[in-house]
Amino acid sequence: MNCISCNHEHDENFCPNCGEKKNVEKITFKSMFNYAFLSAVNMDKGFLFNVKMLIINPKKVILDYIKGKRKGVLNPISFLIISVSIYLIVEGVFRVPKTINEVGLNEVFFRKVGNAGGRFIREYLKFFWIFSIFPLSFFTKLVFRKYNYSEHLAISSFVVGEATLFGLLSYIVFKTPLLFDPVVYFIIVILLYRFFIGKNNKFEVGTLSLISVFLFFFTLFLSTILIGFVKVKYSFI
Repeated sequence: MNCISCNHEHDENFCPNCGEKKNVEKITFKSMFNYAFLSAVNMDKGFLFNVKMLIINPKKVILDYIKGKRKGVLNPISFLIISVSIYLIVEGVFRVPKTINEVGLNEVFFRKVGNAGGRFIREYLKFFWIFSIFPLSFFTKLVFRKYNYSEHLAISSFVVGEATLFGLLSYIVFKTPLLFDPVVYFIIVILLYRFFIGKNNKFEVGTLSLISVFLFFFTLFLSTILIGFVKVKYSFI
């Protein structure tokens, strides 16, 4: 028979040329629901596989991905985007009422800057947090040196995506915003440590993990202040 996708002639269950399944069932409401459900809860591939493996053995799943073993593993950028999207959905359900007062004429300048920066981050959190992998990758590349920058972007995407899901649980319990949630940064430190750890460098890797995450947090904090300063200085509020 010929493959329905690439027209390659074969007699296997899956096309050796493109991987399309031989006998594709007719689309029905039941088949679409079953496929969507199984894709969402499948622990052997995709999103939940990433979540599981990053808890059980982050070094293996990330290192395998870097080396080219990617079957069943969700792309790290997609994993990060889905994690952040889930976080924002749940945050919307459990959102804490805003307690920050509107900026008044008598408020000191740094208060205005903090409020303006905070409002901007809340509004654009998804983009801000996703793009945060760039400074994190820069610092992990700087302190660990191993792997190239693109590979560090993949590592950071896996790590930040997993940490975001832990931040989701933390937000439900403690109502701490993602950007300032110590649980999130603690998980990032732990995942970096577990990925870069070797047989005889535990203390060194632990120290470098802490340094890279501290620099990462400081950069995000400084960026928030800078954004707030620009918005207040030029009245883009």
